[in-house]
This record gives sequence, C-alpha cells and structure tokens, in this order.
Amino acid sequence: MKKRTLCIDCDSATARQLAEAIRAYVHAAYPEGGSACTQVARETLLGSAALCESHADGGLILRKRQLPMLRAAVRWYFSVEGPGNVELGPHLETRLGVDNKSTA
Repeated sequence: MKKRTLCIDCDSATARQLAEAIRAYVHAAYPEGGSACTQVARETLLGSAALCESHADGGLILRKRQLPMLRAAVRWYFSVEGPGNVELGPHLETRLGVDNKSTA
C-alpha cells in the first residue's frame, strides 16, 4: 500500500515559518472566488498551514500529495521575489526533502 503521509522532524518555530509561507502562497496563488478545484486546493493548504502553526515539537505529519505545493510555497515565499527572509528558505526546503520518513 502506498504511503499517504510523511513525517517531518521540526520544532515549533520552523513549523510556524512553514505555516506563514503556506498562507502567503495560498493568498497569492489561490485567491478566493476561483474554480471549485482551486478552492479545494486553497482550503486543503490552509488546513495544512493551521496544522503547522499548532505543531509543538517532533514529527509533523503532512500529506504527501501536497508536497509539491508545499515546496512551491517555500521556494516562492523565501525567494528574492517573495516576502520571506531569503536565508531561511534552504533550511525549510531541506525539511521538505524526499528523504523524510513516510508513514501510513
């Protein structure tokens, strides 16, 4: 059976930075009032942002299917064009790497 989630080891500060990046990306890439498909993606990503924001420490469980969008959010947010600190991007992008442990 294919694994549907992945576990990212991160502290609460890192998870909050990820939440901030996801929310900013969602508002830029998936504005309200789009197609039904984009609205589903928007709400799902906002749910992941809320999960990240409430994370304490240890393993953060995220949906594997969202990984490309999460990486896109981090790349954009922490790029020269994005609103985030460029120096923090590589750290978060490494956390979303393919070598993370998957769970059921």
